[in-house]
Amino acid sequence: MKAQKLLSIIVFVFCVACNQDVKNYEAGMSDKPASELVFDKTKWETKEGRKYPYRDKMVNDVVYNDTIRTLQKPQILNLLGEPDRSSENYIYYLIKQERLLFWPLHSKFMVVKFTDDSSVEWIRIHQ
Repeated sequence: MKAQKLLSIIVFVFCVACNQDVKNYEAGMSDKPASELVFDKTKWETKEGRKYPYRDKMVNDVVYNDTIRTLQKPQILNLLGEPDRSSENYIYYLIKQERLLFWPLHSKFMVVKFTDDSSVEWIRIHQ
């Protein structure tokens, strides 16, 4: 009986801790989060060591930009530069990463998913 209560508590805490408030932005939504910086290609591509010092401050301007969502994959790659990772119809841009020596503790990526015809299906932030 004690084991069931303990298990229930652990499952409850796990579910509450893993709750993600994910909002999928759709074109025309009025509650776009504000960016600290407006997108600038030069700053977006600036890399100091393993870090991109400006991306976290301008990522909302990219994610919630209706114009960027109308671009094709080659145009996105031209605008944002080479992704840090890609697979099939997804490209990943590292926004920020906290590390302990060599081990990443927390990573934040912007993910762009493309349809089969190379148009943007969605853009999201993955943490």
